[in-house]
Amino acid sequence: MYKINILIDDKTKWKKGVPNLEKFIKRTIKNSLNSINIFKFKNIELTVLLTNTKKIKKLNLKYRKKNRDTDILSFPWEDKKFYKRKINKKNIYLGDLALSYDYIRKQEEKFEVYLKKIMIHGFLHLVGYDHDNRKNFLKMEEKQKKILSL
Repeated sequence: MYKINILIDDKTKWKKGVPNLEKFIKRTIKNSLNSINIFKFKNIELTVLLTNTKKIKKLNLKYRKKNRDTDILSFPWEDKKFYKRKINKKNIYLGDLALSYDYIRKQEEKFEVYLKKIMIHGFLHLVGYDHDNRKNFLKMEEKQKKILSL
């Protein structure tokens, strides 16, 4: 079972970008979860915060010491090593994603396309993927493309 908590700061703004927003987010996250075998038969929960430049900038400064807007921030609950071993827990809280409407809207891609891509990217960070070197970047990019095609 998957539980996806969605918190929206400005529903009017976000729903302009994607008409069936909650359904779109849940489908994207569920496809991402289904692409990872270790989550079969587990109860998975995560939270998605849909916010704006002001709030994401605050979060970015507080947690990453970067005083700027960004598209997404990922706050994993577990460390990266957690997903590399056998998981005996039945209930797993993955963590939180925070997305900036303003940043996503400014991108050259269609809002919905970019939103889906960046949500998958953030999700992969929650489950231990990173792009800290070329090998990891390619591995993460390959997984992201696979999920995007679902």
